[in-house]
Amino acid sequence: MKFFGPITAFGLAALVAGAAQAAEIKIAMNSADDPAISGEASFAHGFADALEGTDFTVAIYPSETLGKEKERMDQVAQGLLEVNLAAASTAYAMSPLLKGVTLPFYFSNDKEMDAAIEAGNLMPAFNEPLLENGIRLVGLNYIGVPMGFHNAKMPISTMDDVTKLRFRALNPEQLELIEAMGSNGTIIAWAEVANAIQTGVADGYFNPPNSAIRNGHTSFLKYFTPADLFPSSRAIVISDDWYQSLSDEEKAQIDTAIEAGIEANRAWLAEWSVNVSAKQEELGVTITPLAEGEREKIAAVAEPLWGETLTPEQFQLWEDAKAASK
Repeated sequence: MKFFGPITAFGLAALVAGAAQAAEIKIAMNSADDPAISGEASFAHGFADALEGTDFTVAIYPSETLGKEKERMDQVAQGLLEVNLAAASTAYAMSPLLKGVTLPFYFSNDKEMDAAIEAGNLMPAFNEPLLENGIRLVGLNYIGVPMGFHNAKMPISTMDDVTKLRFRALNPEQLELIEAMGSNGTIIAWAEVANAIQTGVADGYFNPPNSAIRNGHTSFLKYFTPADLFPSSRAIVISDDWYQSLSDEEKAQIDTAIEAGIEANRAWLAEWSVNVSAKQEELGVTITPLAEGEREKIAAVAEPLWGETLTPEQFQLWEDAKAASK
């Protein structure tokens, strides 16, 4: 059964206007359309460039122009939106196995996670419940280096430092991690994060550096610790109804464009990873690495959460995939 939800008035108008051009592909995303600092934009432009010379045209809708996360996913399910860069949490609401991409300290970096997904052939398992909703997952898009600790008050180099601060949590799973580390947290919607931190409701959050950079949060989040919690990714989803309506030649063109978008994203990530620390320092952010042995301490308290996030069967699939990738 497909799930349906509200579409914003602006989004509906854009979709109706786009429907007049059968060959137009709409890409929606959360980030700004700036390939210099946005991993989402790097994918979108790589995808669009690969379709030049075909009958397809690509329209990029940045910054939630077509609605927020659930609205955009609903549009994909209805066949109104062809391509969407969705939060992993929005996708794993339907496909719980996908929660493995956010297990804290399970993967050290994006390359390990990519290798495990490929070696374990996990995509069909991810897609089984998604396809029932008219949604097809075609890959992961990285939005920066792995997650770290941002805060407005003090350098963090130990787990004890973490206990002195209150963090914004994205979801219940992240709240459990915060509490497992001995800290306090509260779930806050992203749109309310800046105000919450500036008014003292929270002291910081867990995110890759570019989340703070592109949202202007570095004006008050002056401390960052690169904890490498897990690779920061978004789910690349497409409308399966739309995809199945294409000819074999058109499907091949779309497949090629998706591969090109992913390659462009990985190339962006490689360059961004080298330059992001300098960018943070230019913005007045103090970068403090974890002291020796502290990442292992945090990982030890996070590991029991893996079994709470995934069922034993789901976790075993990830374990097998990880083993196959070595």
